[in-house]
Amino acid sequence: MDLEILKQKLNNSQALYSDEETNWLLDNIGDSKSEIRDDLVCNSLGAGFLEEKFTERQILFLIKQLRRKNLLFYCIKESREATLTRSFTCLLWDLIIRTNNDRKSRYYQVLNKNEERQIFEDLIKYLENEHDFTGFSPKYGWVHAVAHCSDALSDSILCDNFDQKMVADFLLAVKEMLDKVDRRFINGEEYRLADVFVNGFKANKINSGSFVNWIEAFTFDPYSDELLEYYRFNNLKSLLQDIYVKLNSISLLDPSVKEIVEKKFNSEY
Repeated sequence: MDLEILKQKLNNSQALYSDEETNWLLDNIGDSKSEIRDDLVCNSLGAGFLEEKFTERQILFLIKQLRRKNLLFYCIKESREATLTRSFTCLLWDLIIRTNNDRKSRYYQVLNKNEERQIFEDLIKYLENEHDFTGFSPKYGWVHAVAHCSDALSDSILCDNFDQKMVADFLLAVKEMLDKVDRRFINGEEYRLADVFVNGFKANKINSGSFVNWIEAFTFDPYSDELLEYYRFNNLKSLLQDIYVKLNSISLLDPSVKEIVEKKFNSEY
């Protein structure tokens, strides 16, 4: 593959991708080199969808291959390089979801409702099952699985086809993830995750009562001698504080949410 031609196409809004190039982009979605994975593959896929450089047939090919290879759960028990494929697959699904719901896109409704629902369900399941919480790696660059999945879910929850069962499953998945995370988030993962909740409130998919009940289900002890417990509590605290600020900025902060966040996560600690 001539990488220089691909780089040139990034700066040419009129350029189109060949079938060979489209296949190469998918095959290298989890390349271990950040200059390939991030700078070239990820940006090329973004340009392909948002600048409509793919044909509809190529879009259908990408969707079919994503499903056939099950890339969202690629070597799910493994970390490091395997995580790169899963994480950056989230971003590709996000592009598919966004354009599928954009009436101005030539890829509008390229998915039927059942196909779209399956993607939503898979993203929620992936968030629950991912175990590699690396944000930035000195060796691989951005890994960011939680952040990338959150980006996809932020757009998903705004879709009409994202129903209340999925909202409930999403809340359970986030709790499962926060209960097992093995580090303090230091690369903004909780802020990207907060956007899913905020969009849920915007779309009237998440209500204050269920959100308060969800918060109350956590039992982290901020005074525990166990470092992991301390990290997990502070991940939750940072998530809730960001949701608080974002909801308040758009006048959607309910008094009950305001009270529990201020009382349990601002005043006491």
